[in-house]
Amino acid sequence: MSLGLLRACHPLPTAAMTLVITAYAWSVGWRGAPLVGVLAAVLLGQLSVGWSNDAFDSALDRRVGRLDKPTVQGAVQARKLWGCAVAALAASVVVSWWIAGWQRGSFHVLAVLMAWLYNTVLSRTPWSWLPYAVAFAALPPFLSLGLDGTWPPAWTLVLFPIVGVSAHLANALPDIDSDRAAGVDGLAIRLGARRSAGLCWMLLLLGSGILVIVAWPQSRALSAVVVAGCVAAALLARRRAVRTAVFQGLVVAVIVDVVVIDVLTVIGA
Repeated sequence: MSLGLLRACHPLPTAAMTLVITAYAWSVGWRGAPLVGVLAAVLLGQLSVGWSNDAFDSALDRRVGRLDKPTVQGAVQARKLWGCAVAALAASVVVSWWIAGWQRGSFHVLAVLMAWLYNTVLSRTPWSWLPYAVAFAALPPFLSLGLDGTWPPAWTLVLFPIVGVSAHLANALPDIDSDRAAGVDGLAIRLGARRSAGLCWMLLLLGSGILVIVAWPQSRALSAVVVAGCVAAALLARRRAVRTAVFQGLVVAVIVDVVVIDVLTVIGA
């Protein structure tokens, strides 16, 4: 993989999503070759999402002078990114169906297609939050049904979309001014920085509250860990500018929540 392709895939979010979903798959019960298959399916899907995002935004990035983008720097052409994105998407579909069957594996295909829908259609509309909600909601059924045919706990179907939408808002906050200047729309832009930050924190606290309630009968210590994660996120937010604070705080809280979710899944909550 060339350096331009590597940079255009959004390597940090791609790696983070791949590791988080694979860790959750392990906690559900995936092991050995099937677990490697989950990792491959998710990684390929995330590569396709990152490449399609930079390919679709290449004209806009060039127009607003995003010199950090590899397409603007000439490190990679949008046409090549489209080709790699489509190839990675097709490979992700094949691996998802191979490890989980076409019906159950299609939950992961749905998640990846929602990300493509965001990239190409909804990212610049007030409905920008919807693909995140649907994509994150599809992940627990993919991993639970794909493993043994059982549905995941109901709380995961509520918690995952909440995390997804809050992540979308946090990620959009730092770019609100530049996106508005470029004529780009989206939920965060419609709401503005203050209301977007407030909604993001509200969703984060709602998700953490659900997790505390779920964890309490199994382990009060785990509930305390979730609360501590929220407190740490709030303290971090107080030390930084408002638009980066939400993202930084969210990262801390999500890491804590993901660990607790994995532990709860292992012990059978």
